[in-house]
Amino acid sequence: MKYLTVIRHAKSSWDQPGLADHDRALNERGRKAAPAVAAFLNKTYFGGGDAQALLPKPDRLVSSTALRALSTAQMMREVISLPPEQLLLDSRLYLAEASSIIEVVRHLDESWQHVVLYGHNPGMHEFAERILARAHVAKMPTCSTVIMAIPTEFWGLAEWGMAQLIGHITPRALERRFPELYAGISRADGED
Repeated sequence: MKYLTVIRHAKSSWDQPGLADHDRALNERGRKAAPAVAAFLNKTYFGGGDAQALLPKPDRLVSSTALRALSTAQMMREVISLPPEQLLLDSRLYLAEASSIIEVVRHLDESWQHVVLYGHNPGMHEFAERILARAHVAKMPTCSTVIMAIPTEFWGLAEWGMAQLIGHITPRALERRFPELYAGISRADGED
């Protein structure tokens, strides 16, 4: 069994109109959401703190080269307590379509059991929708996470419609469920 977690980058800033899309940084809400979502994933799924692990800790984090995706991945790597060398950059994930993302997955190192990908919509959402067997992910707002199991021993055998949904986490859902822990990580109107 392989485990794949896909995360859309945290909320980015549009405050610098002349800045290239690739170079946009996270805004304040994004800088709050990334470590908050990582803390939830670490404690709930990866055995952080005194919790029992439900899934293996990620072997690698693979990020788009865009600053907003890389910043999200770096913040999460620190919270999950992974060494810096476990974060890799892959330029193919920048604004990638679903068909490109599955090719990235198919070429992951077969020794890795759990990988986290950081990227962008609409490709990440389409990828999650197409690879999941019987589940539906209605939306992937910024910093949302889809955790899935791929029932194969080899990344190279990943196919559309084969993954099983383990979890779908959004900043808004965390803020609603645990307002004392996650206040301010999503928009008040719920439209991230």
